[in-house]
Amino acid sequence: MLEPRRVAAALGTLPPWTPGTLDIHHIDTGVGNATFILGPDGTTILIDCGATRGGPPASTPLRPDSSRSAGEWVARYALRQARAADRTTLDYMIATHVHPDHVGSPKDDDPRASEGYILTGLSEVDARMPAGLVIDRGFPDYAPLPLIEAPFAANHLAWLNARVKAGRRVEHVAVGSAEQVEARRAGAFSLRFVGGNGRVWTGIGDQSRDLLPPRSSWTTEASPEENHMSIATVLSYGPFRYFAGGDLVADTHDGAVPWLDVETPIVRAAGRVDVASADHHGYFDACWPGFTRALDADAYVVQAWHATHPAMGSLQRMLDAWRGRTPRDVFVTRLDPAGRAVNDRFLRQVKSTEGHVIVRVGPDGRYRLYVTDSRDESDTITFAGDLRPSKLMKA
Repeated sequence: MLEPRRVAAALGTLPPWTPGTLDIHHIDTGVGNATFILGPDGTTILIDCGATRGGPPASTPLRPDSSRSAGEWVARYALRQARAADRTTLDYMIATHVHPDHVGSPKDDDPRASEGYILTGLSEVDARMPAGLVIDRGFPDYAPLPLIEAPFAANHLAWLNARVKAGRRVEHVAVGSAEQVEARRAGAFSLRFVGGNGRVWTGIGDQSRDLLPPRSSWTTEASPEENHMSIATVLSYGPFRYFAGGDLVADTHDGAVPWLDVETPIVRAAGRVDVASADHHGYFDACWPGFTRALDADAYVVQAWHATHPAMGSLQRMLDAWRGRTPRDVFVTRLDPAGRAVNDRFLRQVKSTEGHVIVRVGPDGRYRLYVTDSRDESDTITFAGDLRPSKLMKA
């Protein structure tokens, strides 16, 4: 049996993007979510850039190493992939919600922008690969759920306010819209916001409805948190469809508060997809039965960085790991040693447990999944899946 390094050497490096191809890169930094999308027309999109600062033993270490920050590594990765499209900027940056593992975590000794905010996560990527438009879940007023009082939230808001002051665009998400993100070439692809900031797409035009009851009815137990407000998207290219929902959750406190399950109505609005990013890193309060039933994805990507990612029950659902069923493909960007021990019974069915996970889609809807080594910047392939058709292709 070949050793992993020898297998990777035999598979070579990831071929560059080519026009007409959609690339979705789930970047393994080990410290949070970061997904870079290079559209078939060269449109560039970044969904989140986390920068948790806990580290081992409960969290995984930063990759490729600790010599640079997470924001710098993500910017370098995105710029490297975008070179084939002759791009050095982002068209769109989407902040699904305001938590450190999605937008960044500042420390006092981190570099600062001239405006005073700390460069971390998304704000650091913006300094290195400037974004034309930042789409945020609730800027500027964050109704109906204000941001919590925390350094990471204050820094995120300071960055967005500085952008606005400089005449750079920031918008809150328009749930239901398939036009807030516009391809550089009309009709090249479609990205629809199916959920976010406590709303869900109705399935009719660009209309949306509230998911949450009136704020006056919220109680200490029955109250949403930042994860509930996560932005959810469906990216379509021909028949191919991809879902990403940030940290959407489904926990109803054992049925006591049914409306706290925002995941299920949003994935029902999304409908069937080919590939999906696991909500909330596959944590115990997400990727519940409604998630896998509605999305029915053939492949799931778990953007993991903690010992609790993914939960065993969530992993079992995504794998469809019950006797007599055809298993689905699951890729984990980084499985912590403790998570490996907990999920050992299912790991033989998991396609990969570390590395960048790339979905490459052709104009006919056929796609292939790759995994590349996250220990350096060589883009060395460690896994290459078979070319498969979108299950949503018309007969």
